[in-house]
Amino acid sequence: MRRRGLVGHRHDQRRTDFCKGAGQRGLLPRGGDRQESPLIVDDVVFINSALGLNDVPRDALDLYGDLWVVVRDAYGVPQLDANGCVQPVASEPVVWPDGSTQDTVPMMLEEFMDGELKCTPVEGYEEFTVELEIGRLNMVRTMSTNPTVFARALQEAIKNINAASAVKTDAAGRLVLVTEVDGLPVEKTIDSPRENLALYYALLKHGRIAGYGPESRGEEGEVIPPKWLEIRPDLDLGALAYLRDGTFGREGGVDLYKGYADLSVMTHNRQEDYQTQLVSYVQYVDDGSACLYQDMEDYVWPRVFGEEAYYGENIAGFTQHADDARKTIVFVHNVIQDVPETMLATLPVIDDGVNPPYGRLDLMEAAAAFIGAASNKGVPLTVDGLVFVNTVLGLNEVEFSYKGEIYGDLWELLRNDNGEPVLDANSCPQPISSDPVATGGDYVPMELDDQGECVIVAGYEGYVIELELGRLNGVRVALTNPAMLDRALYDVVNSINASTGVKLDLAGRLAFGVDEDSDGSADRYQTVDSPRANLAMYNALMRWGKLEGTVEIMEDGTWVTKTIQITLDDAVLDEEGLGYLKRGTTACQGNPDACGSSRLPSGYVDYSAFTHNAQEDFQGVNVSYVERTPDDLSCGYADRTSALWERVLQSDATDYANIAGFVAQAEDTRSIIQFVHTVIQDPVTEPAPE
Repeated sequence: MRRRGLVGHRHDQRRTDFCKGAGQRGLLPRGGDRQESPLIVDDVVFINSALGLNDVPRDALDLYGDLWVVVRDAYGVPQLDANGCVQPVASEPVVWPDGSTQDTVPMMLEEFMDGELKCTPVEGYEEFTVELEIGRLNMVRTMSTNPTVFARALQEAIKNINAASAVKTDAAGRLVLVTEVDGLPVEKTIDSPRENLALYYALLKHGRIAGYGPESRGEEGEVIPPKWLEIRPDLDLGALAYLRDGTFGREGGVDLYKGYADLSVMTHNRQEDYQTQLVSYVQYVDDGSACLYQDMEDYVWPRVFGEEAYYGENIAGFTQHADDARKTIVFVHNVIQDVPETMLATLPVIDDGVNPPYGRLDLMEAAAAFIGAASNKGVPLTVDGLVFVNTVLGLNEVEFSYKGEIYGDLWELLRNDNGEPVLDANSCPQPISSDPVATGGDYVPMELDDQGECVIVAGYEGYVIELELGRLNGVRVALTNPAMLDRALYDVVNSINASTGVKLDLAGRLAFGVDEDSDGSADRYQTVDSPRANLAMYNALMRWGKLEGTVEIMEDGTWVTKTIQITLDDAVLDEEGLGYLKRGTTACQGNPDACGSSRLPSGYVDYSAFTHNAQEDFQGVNVSYVERTPDDLSCGYADRTSALWERVLQSDATDYANIAGFVAQAEDTRSIIQFVHTVIQDPVTEPAPE
């Protein structure tokens, strides 16, 4: 079994209340990725506003687009300028129109078509705003527009708690449920992001874990009102009794301060919270012994935080407490600590001795790899998700005309082989049902409202399946700030031009050589890991058929149109079979109309010529990893090397085609990234499926 950290015996001795508990387990990390960004106060404010904990006006573009990081007071309340506008924090010091240098973006009041004055960045300064990157916390958008999903998550969490014989917390403060199987205790952490978000809401709303479950339907189709749910009274919670009974001396959840959740009672002392919390991990130890990877155990305070003290109050302390929990979880998920840096493993080119070397992935396969690299490592890409991204980027020339649009969350729909929605008799899309019995079929029923728009038949809203896009939710920013992708692509091409050469890593991500000692050769290869950069490269390949094109970026406060070009020598690119990044395909050269992706008559991207076979793409490519060997008493871990397509992709020799094939290619990229990042793999106990 893969190690995920030790639940220490002291954990259930914590003294805390609902507010600190919410900080520990409510705002969980963004998927266990090593590259995760920390939580900030603006993240907490956004979540609280989306959940309705903050009693403030909610602009649809703010809630369903992406908010900016803004200047706030100690309570998290935005500090307004003289015009009553928020003050976005600038990504770098900027020169204002009056000549002064400021750390904020200048704002102005602009009159819109309806005559209303709204605050917008002064023209030319939009690029300096800093958008929130809240990763998988984006799911709160779905929960705010579909309360049934939220209620189901709370119902599932409370059901699991009530089925436990005991409840404790792990080193990060997450709830661990103890049950008995064959007379032996079995522990399971509540790791679901949705369930943790529902628990967070319950604690801040009610001061304890309680709330209404979802509506349901009876056998005759009648609506059954939601039931009030809470932790069973006979469950021994020990020091965690506040989860069921609330905090002594406090009625209900948080109060409000100027419309914002009042977290002023919150304090966080990192040393006090973590100095008695134990965490287990695998330590890389190069001491000359045969066993380089050794099981170790230490306290979180010194091992994770290096005894770096922190004390904070109010929303800043609350946020830091949540982020410290995130850091602890990331530490546990990294598994092996302090592994020395080695040269990045890359895809070898194919050379049959007759034809010149050519790359493992052609242009469209590289595009699939880039969108796979932009995806969350823990959230699979689906056909619906790819269609959504293409529509946001404008690659699909279509318009939405039904509920669940760009600023909300789309649903999983019945689609044909091209990815186009299959419409019903009313020309409405057909959402896949999460409960065919409850909906009377595989699809959620739709109807036309008084305005002739497609809507879900009343009472069935909770049975749609929302898309979980993970990091790809960042594509929404492109709607309000399209220059975001231009800047990311501009930076990637500059990195390529400053490199000693480019390769593809084992997952198909672009990696550029870094010459650290100026001897003309690559000392290491740096993977392009940024979701935004990979999204920008995907967009460029699909739009232009290469990474060269025209972008609009800001320089010294002025928008400048630039034609970006790869200046890296053709021979260097061709050696890796990556000439298409600069020149496009052979058909594209000299014929701009043949560059980029083509479209179906419906306006959707045409993937009909795309095929994918993992065996063909990755045959002969090996992957190195560490495998747990529980039967070896001398050392519990061993270095292994196996065929990538067998060990990682489970010997999948299936031929995939059309948009499903493109998604399969992207999913292979995501799977390989996830495998490599996991580092320690479970031993193979069964033969790979045929």
